[in-house]
Amino acid sequence: MRINVQCALLLLTLICLSACATDSIEDRRFGQQVVCHDGDETMAVSNADSFGHLGHGDTAGPCPQKD
Repeated sequence: MRINVQCALLLLTLICLSACATDSIEDRRFGQQVVCHDGDETMAVSNADSFGHLGHGDTAGPCPQKD
């Protein structure tokens, strides 16, 4: 029984790590805001952090595309 619990925990850890490795802005939907940081970097930040970013001059939404 103990081996099954350890295997399940190991599997859960590996799944979580693989999800973090493939994370991108497109994958983030809930609890996140997209901001244009310093005019050239699109970032997904937490709702709480978005106030700080917007307060120091970043803009809401993705950065404009450059030609």
